[in-house]
Amino acid sequence: MRILSMTAVFGKLDGQTLQLHDGLNPITAPNEWGKSTWCAFLTAMLYGLDETDDPEHCRPWSGRSPEGTLRILHRGRDITIRRRTRGLTPMGEFLAWETQTGRAVRELTGENCGKQLLGVEKDIFLQTGFLRSPDRSTENRRALSLDELLATAERDGDASQLEERLRALQDRCSRERIPECQAQLRRTQEILWERDALQTRYDALTDRVRELEQELDTLDNHQAALDWARSQAEKQNLEAARADARTALLLERALAEKYTDNPDRAVVNSKIAQGRQLLEELELSLEAPPENSSAVTVTAIGSALLLAAALLMTDRGLLWPCIIMAIVMLFACISLAGRQHRRRIWYNIEQTRRQGRYTELKNFVTSWESQLRVLDELDRARENVSRTQQRLAELELAAKAAPEIQPPELPDPLTLRDAETLLARRECSEALEQCRQQLAQIREQLQDLPEKRRLQTHLAQTRFRLRELEKTEQAIVRAREALDDAARELRSRSLPRITAAAARFLERMTGPDRSSATGGQRDLALRLAVWDTLSPDSPLILDDALIRFDQKRLEKALDLLKDLGRGRQILLLSCQDRERAYLEP
Repeated sequence: MRILSMTAVFGKLDGQTLQLHDGLNPITAPNEWGKSTWCAFLTAMLYGLDETDDPEHCRPWSGRSPEGTLRILHRGRDITIRRRTRGLTPMGEFLAWETQTGRAVRELTGENCGKQLLGVEKDIFLQTGFLRSPDRSTENRRALSLDELLATAERDGDASQLEERLRALQDRCSRERIPECQAQLRRTQEILWERDALQTRYDALTDRVRELEQELDTLDNHQAALDWARSQAEKQNLEAARADARTALLLERALAEKYTDNPDRAVVNSKIAQGRQLLEELELSLEAPPENSSAVTVTAIGSALLLAAALLMTDRGLLWPCIIMAIVMLFACISLAGRQHRRRIWYNIEQTRRQGRYTELKNFVTSWESQLRVLDELDRARENVSRTQQRLAELELAAKAAPEIQPPELPDPLTLRDAETLLARRECSEALEQCRQQLAQIREQLQDLPEKRRLQTHLAQTRFRLRELEKTEQAIVRAREALDDAARELRSRSLPRITAAAARFLERMTGPDRSSATGGQRDLALRLAVWDTLSPDSPLILDDALIRFDQKRLEKALDLLKDLGRGRQILLLSCQDRERAYLEP
């Protein structure tokens, strides 16, 4: 497989493109330029992202979602591979097509891409396809472990020493590093949970403070509306008082002009008292009407009875005495009836005279009472003038002393009264002050804790280290279990080829006298031998691998890399310009 170009939105890379060619590709760039980011990007494009990848290398600094395009030449086909974020899965969408025709390359998927193109799994590619600077011990841990194992086997083939080293490594991982990393992970997670809980409370209190401030503003606006309505009512009351004072004064003047000839109140009261006394005396002197006399009735009945008796006693000689008696009684009845009729006529005459007198007295009293009502009305008018003028003076004095009230700035949706508004404002102010105090306390607690981004970064790094340690421990366990078979297979198949190739490469860099070789040359020879033997289809990436070589050793190493690059691809990343200067014609 040959890499033609890479375009990345990945880590510090934001759309940059790297063009490559066959053979040795020297790439010179300063530290922090992104060389290790390009390496991580290439691995992600071939094998995708999983939990073992360092999140700091993956997350774009620009805030965009990680994505990229890789153009390769594989078995004569020009293929473009693209990965981009799908949902919450970074670089979870995979596409592969022939660059010239656009036809989909269906045999490549996001899961098998690296294995199909390079012929090796991700772990083998990371161990054989990369050689980093000796200074990067953390990144090179797995590769250096492989180098040490091969060097040990090449040196003396003592499997017991290798077993002892593996056991020591396993003990150190399981008893020291993993528990320490787990404890650090728990501490970091607890601090992050505490910070998240505080931040949640802080955000909720911030929202509550905002709500209370809005509520207080609404209540202040309502209070302003109440004050404005009160001031307008006071102005209306003042105008009404002025109108009442003018009306009362006009009425008092009109009454005073109308009743200028009215006598004094004492005279009026005296006349009324005199008239009422005469009325009372007249009412007492009135007699009851004469009743019908029963004597007339009795006399008439007696006369009738005598006449009847005279008729019945004719034969006894009593006719005339009875007739005479009946006549006498009849005359007596007529006399009584006449007297009674005269008394009634006299009573009617006297009653008519007294009734006229009563009416005169009644009219007399009514007239003077009318005069008294006029005086009362005039007095009430004067009292009303005094009262309205006093109230007007009080209102004008209060209006001068009152400050100028401005209308509310916003429409008022509330209907609370003054006392209710005052109580609501006090409760709202107390709640707002309490929330602000709690905010200040939480803010101080948050300031005492590390930033969330630092905690998340440290948490991700700790998890990454823990996964690496657990994988290392599992790998050591599997290695111990399969050590014998692996050692035999290594000695019988791969190790002779690797050691032969390493010796050949080392001789190219040192000459026949290998005793003068440095550790860096041995490491490079061994890594090149492993790559040449185990990953023949994989490009080799050297990241500042020659930084410690002097000029002479650098030139020999570059000559070797140029030869190895014929028919294969090598990316030589360096922060120095020595490599480019030597390789350029």
